[in-house]
Amino acid sequence: MLEQLGSIGYFIGAGGFAFLFVLLLPTYNQKSIPKNLLLLSCLNGCLWAMASGFKVPYGYSILPSLLAETLFNLAITLLVISTIVNSTYIKSFFQNRLYWLSGTIAFMALLEISRFFYPLLNQKIFFLLHLVQATIGLWLVESLYRHHHPSSLYQAIKPLCLGLGLLFGYNFAFYADAFLTNTLANTFWQGRGWLITASIPFIALASRRIRRWESRVYISRDIVFHSTLSLAAGLYLLMMSIAGYYIKSVGSDWANVAQTLFFSFSGLLLAGLFFSEPLRKQLKVFITKHFFANKYEYRQEWMTFYTVMKDNQQSPYKRALKAIIGPFGCDCGVLAIRQQGTFTMVANINCDPEDSNIGRQIDSLATPLIENNWISELDKLVTGKENPPFPVNRTQIPNECHLPLMIPLSSRDGFQGIFLLSQPRSTNSINWEDRDLMKALSSEISLYLTIYEANKILAISKQFDTFNKMSSFLVHDLKNVLTQLQLLNRNAPRHKNNPEFIDDAFDTVESATRRLASVLNQLQHKRIEPEQCEWFDLTKVIEEACAMRSIQSPIPYFEHDHSQSISLKANRERVKNVLNHLLQNAQDATSHNGKVSISLQLMAEHFTIVISDTGHGMSEAFINDRLFKPFDSTKGNAGMGLGAYDAKLLVEQMKGSIKVKSAISEGTSIVLSFPINQAASITRGKTWTHC
Repeated sequence: MLEQLGSIGYFIGAGGFAFLFVLLLPTYNQKSIPKNLLLLSCLNGCLWAMASGFKVPYGYSILPSLLAETLFNLAITLLVISTIVNSTYIKSFFQNRLYWLSGTIAFMALLEISRFFYPLLNQKIFFLLHLVQATIGLWLVESLYRHHHPSSLYQAIKPLCLGLGLLFGYNFAFYADAFLTNTLANTFWQGRGWLITASIPFIALASRRIRRWESRVYISRDIVFHSTLSLAAGLYLLMMSIAGYYIKSVGSDWANVAQTLFFSFSGLLLAGLFFSEPLRKQLKVFITKHFFANKYEYRQEWMTFYTVMKDNQQSPYKRALKAIIGPFGCDCGVLAIRQQGTFTMVANINCDPEDSNIGRQIDSLATPLIENNWISELDKLVTGKENPPFPVNRTQIPNECHLPLMIPLSSRDGFQGIFLLSQPRSTNSINWEDRDLMKALSSEISLYLTIYEANKILAISKQFDTFNKMSSFLVHDLKNVLTQLQLLNRNAPRHKNNPEFIDDAFDTVESATRRLASVLNQLQHKRIEPEQCEWFDLTKVIEEACAMRSIQSPIPYFEHDHSQSISLKANRERVKNVLNHLLQNAQDATSHNGKVSISLQLMAEHFTIVISDTGHGMSEAFINDRLFKPFDSTKGNAGMGLGAYDAKLLVEQMKGSIKVKSAISEGTSIVLSFPINQAASITRGKTWTHC
């Protein structure tokens, strides 16, 4: 059984060297000495493993295996020497010694070849020669490790030193024992095949990362990851099999039952480890840190980024958040963008956007981070380990930061935003490579969202252009109405002796004529006349809007504090029309036995108008995508979809904000918030205060 396992190890090693040889062959360069030596090493390694694998089952002589091993050692020695000579840290006299070492191994190969024709040396001498080869190999590995610059050491040389050090170290122990006992230990011989197999991935990694070798062998992280998992699972099952065998060898009545239970529990444990996400992520971090020059497989990362960003099933903001969370393994995050001078959270994943700490983070750090294009880690910022290029008041930073990583978004067109992410799980610490990838993704997302915002504005402009074209068709009809009204107005003096209500009717007609003439003038000139602003009592305007909507159930009622009133400087009719539209929408969404209310509340620095109903409510997707979109109406031909849009536009023009809180089948609350400034005054009792 042991001999079969040993032969299998050699044959797998031969297949590994052959596979690496085939991968490198298409990149063959006749002028590249390191490339030729690398190909020669793979070919000799394949021959060595094959000769060693056939020795035991077929009883072949050990000499072909020893000769193939010597040729492999010679090729590897020349390859390592070509790598060392390229370093600027090797002196010329040291180079000469290196070439003498390769000559020594070549002489050993000639001695072994002569052994095929004449028994010149005995077996113990050959064991000594291979012991010398192993010593030379270890010395070269140490020289390679010690004489290279530290910055390139971990990026390129480390895998090669690990692989060759493992191989030469094992051979040193193997031939030292053989030289002392004058025989090859069977356990050493059978285990060496698996050791050869284990060293091949290290050589493959080095062939990818050492520039001097000029090879572009690509080894996917997924391949390394799954291969490592498979190898670990194989070793685990092998150990469990050995343990199960010894349990059965006890020979008691319960041995079979105990063996079955042992295998069941070991299999369950293995499955649990395989499906453990934290363990898988830690293994990926370990593999990336120790076996790859870069943390990220950038081709795969950009393909994943492209796949996420083209998913039309989610909003662009949600896509952007998912795209930047993905490479770093963050559990949750928030995206906030600047709108009308304030930051608005437009997307979140696995976190509460109403968390006060998130708002404090954004208020205290978002603007300087965006202006300086600085990626910040709040835990390091608080402790002073991070020194940003702007002053920071660390007392304003929340003590509990569930989203410590802050990545700014900005573009030349004025788009600004910020990502707040939880601690990345793809890496133990964030370094320059992580920050470079974050900046690259942030730049692409900024461009994408800038185009998205521009397209929204362009779409609205096109809709208004369509509306203007449609208005041209209405002008003709309005002219007819205007002509009729003007005719009635000219004939009015003839009926001056009629009852008084007729005079009042004609006055109304004259007023309508003026309004229609004004509308017609605006439509013909394709421009809106400037609004006439005036001071008015907001309480009275709200009462008038409620009176206008009393024609429909449920009748809205007004809640306010009569001890104080608020005066606004704005277009009175427009404010009343906006409130009228919002109340009508609330009534349309509420059954006759429901409830619609409007309240006026005064705060320290602002006041709010809250319109609430107990209607059917709205979904989050409808609020984000359709509620404030012009010309998008759920009432069919009965509405034009301008009421909510005009309300949002009015509030933003007055430097305020509008928020919607709604739940399906529970109702809706629309909160209009206005700052107290030069366009607002408050009356408390008989005292007026102007802010």
